[in-house]
Amino acid sequence: MSKATDAPTYVRIAQDLRNRILQGDPPAGTMLPSEATLARTYGVARGTVRQAVAELERSGLVASEAGRGRRVMGSDPATTTRTAATQYEVIAETLRKRIDSGDLVVGQQLPGEAAIAEDFGVSKGTARQALQLLAGERLIAAVHGKGWFVGGPEHAQTRADAVADELRQDIATGNLAPGSVLPGENALAQERGVARVTIRRAFALLEAEGVIEKRPGMGRVVKARAKGDT
Repeated sequence: MSKATDAPTYVRIAQDLRNRILQGDPPAGTMLPSEATLARTYGVARGTVRQAVAELERSGLVASEAGRGRRVMGSDPATTTRTAATQYEVIAETLRKRIDSGDLVVGQQLPGEAAIAEDFGVSKGTARQALQLLAGERLIAAVHGKGWFVGGPEHAQTRADAVADELRQDIATGNLAPGSVLPGENALAQERGVARVTIRRAFALLEAEGVIEKRPGMGRVVKARAKGDT
């Protein structure tokens, strides 16, 4: 850093950082070194570095991110593309693109934290951070006891809800007549490509509605419609 000036130290540090950023070091989209790191680099107090960085923020060269630090925006903040600098941001960006493309639709249930962690080879905590990031952008929402869904809670439909809807439709159209014995949990789980517990929950929904009933030695049976039902 040049000292051939009477400008305050923080101003000279800000100018040095500005020159480096404009030259692409650090590049746009990455995180600026921490205040502690910069203080060691320039041999000054953290308060002096904080003043320098504040100058960069005012000029739009860096931007603060809660809990993260300052991201370098480059010479033209309006057109700088934000790059994913952490594992959870990479996961969030992947899910964001699937939502934008329509691969994940409003109301659809997202894979759980454990499944996402396994898919991306990260910890459950990292997967949780990705989901929380998307929730902060209002792209997804958590529904207590059910999981994460695209859109708001009012659109949430679990896999069990979807299976129950399909069976309800089959019953309403007569594909499953009153008295018909439904396939077992294992058979339906394989047929619908879901877990056995999902089928069990779907059955529970239909039983609560009085659409099917469990009969000893038979399994789940479609109940006869009461008089007056359409």
